[in-house]
Amino acid sequence: MKAFTILLLLFICTTGIAQPQVEEQDPQEKLKLVEEELEKINKKLEILAEERAILLQQELNLSNYASDRIKKVIIKYSIKANKVIQSNASANEKTKDLSNIVYFQNEEFKKVLTVHQFYKYLKLTDI
Repeated sequence: MKAFTILLLLFICTTGIAQPQVEEQDPQEKLKLVEEELEKINKKLEILAEERAILLQQELNLSNYASDRIKKVIIKYSIKANKVIQSNASANEKTKDLSNIVYFQNEEFKKVLTVHQFYKYLKLTDI
């Protein structure tokens, strides 16, 4: 799972979805294009979150309800991670922020998963 997370971050960076590019246009057009790009990014993140939730459902033997809640948490924190990646912060600041995101995501996972499932999840992510 750690490899999946790293691949997700690399995918975001290399495909250019992390930073929408806008040509010279009036501010209203720019805003509309940026909003459309963000919507596309969020759709892609939702698809990736769905795939990760399915993998976790299989690996952790989750119920459909738990899998759905995990998917929502993954989407929420993937969007936050994408914002950090897009930011102009230093590499150290981004690393710190991404670590915090992983921590808080895991805290929300604890609320959904059983103790056994959570420890199995940690083994999968190699944390």
